[in-house]
This record gives sequence, structure tokens and C-alpha cells, in this order.
Amino acid sequence: MNSESVAFLTERLLKNVDGCREGRMDAEAFLQEAENLLGGLPLYPARTITEVGTAVGEKLDALPAVAVDLTLRLMGSTERAVRAMTVAVIARLARYQPGMWVETALHLINDDDWEVRDLAAHIFDTPDAGDGAADFHLQFVCDTVTDWVINPNERIRRAASHALLRYAVCHAEFRPRWLDMLDPLITDTSEYVRFSLVSALRTLGRADGPLVLNYMESALNRLTDESREVFRLTLDHAFTAKYPERKSELLARL
Repeated sequence: MNSESVAFLTERLLKNVDGCREGRMDAEAFLQEAENLLGGLPLYPARTITEVGTAVGEKLDALPAVAVDLTLRLMGSTERAVRAMTVAVIARLARYQPGMWVETALHLINDDDWEVRDLAAHIFDTPDAGDGAADFHLQFVCDTVTDWVINPNERIRRAASHALLRYAVCHAEFRPRWLDMLDPLITDTSEYVRFSLVSALRTLGRADGPLVLNYMESALNRLTDESREVFRLTLDHAFTAKYPERKSELLARL
């Protein structure tokens, strides 16, 4: 989608927000218009959905009287593109008050569409541009993600592995804490969760290979079949090519 189309979508949605604020449009009509505008829009690359949703979130952030109602309407849409956009809306609204949006975040993390779930995992994370809830309320977000790590729902545990990944990549001092938070996932009984952790470790490995390798070495004394699989798959990635001896040593001990 070109920039003109994105601008058109954004302008229409923002005008509709104004219509709701002024009483010219009700929440149901707002939802229907959003579904008409976004229906069938691909979710990836996510830049378009995120850009539109962020703009709507910025608008709603200044309109608390209608923000919650309209956001909840969008979240309940049957159109996956609308639900995906809602992730960006909530990410914007949650920057200063993440506690208000934990339950809605969990709803989207548990969405039936896997692409919506993947986007929702980053709802409190540092966005590609600007700031997120983690940048303003890191302790709260860490406590929330720590709870997700032990949640009975595997979709929520899976989201935990990526929930602060961008923040960890951007903030070197946070990386050891991030690894410690996610440590229980290396022995998770769900392959779905473990494979997501592998993806996260590989991503961090590109930013800080030695740290990830050191973490794996420190965990060798408590290996399980599950953690062996996580570590083998993590090592089977291009970032380890810079550290061939460390890779060989670790593989020999797995």
C-alpha cells in the first residue's frame, strides 16, 4: 500500500473519531466504517497497520471520553485487520497507563489469528518508532510479562518471549534481566512456546551474541530434553558463525 492510500485511511478514521466525539457517529457505525476501510488489508508487512493504528491511538489519547468504548469496539471486530490495528491503538494508549490495558492485551494475545497474536505480543514493547509502555513503566511491564511466563495458556507464555524483545535489543543493560525473566520458558512443555523462545534468543543473539552464549553455558548444569532442543536450535543460526569455538563447545556439551 502506497503512502497516499495510508494517508487516506488514516484521514477517514480520524474524521470518524471526531464524529464520535461530536455525537455525529455512534460506536457501532465507527466499527462498521473501520471494517469497510480495512477489510482484507494484509497484516504484513505490519508498517501500514501500525502507522494507521498509532495515528488513531494518538487521537484517542486526547479523547478519554470515547477512547475506551471505541477501542473495545475495534478489538471485537470480525475483521482481523481491524483487530491488528487495535494492537497499535492500545500500544499508544497504554504508554502512560499500561495497567488499564492488560486485559485487552491478553485478549488480543489470545486471538484466533496467529498474525494478530504476533503483533499483540509487542503491545507494551518499544515500537519501531517512538516510545512504548516499557519506556515509561518498565517495572510494571516486567511484572506483567513475568506473570505471562507462568500463565497456563500457552499463547500467553509464547507472547512473553517477545513482549520486551525490542526493548532488550535497544537497551544493553536490560538484556541480562530479560534473559532471567524468560528462563522458565527453556523447559516449557509446549513446543509452540519453546520455538518462540528460540526465535527471541536468535534475535537477541544478533545484537549481543556473547551474552546469549554465556547464558546458555550458565544453564548447562540444569539441562532437560526441552532446554537441549532450545539451545541446539538457537545455535543453528547465523549469529553463531562469529563464535565458532564457543558454538562447538556448547554443542559438544548438549
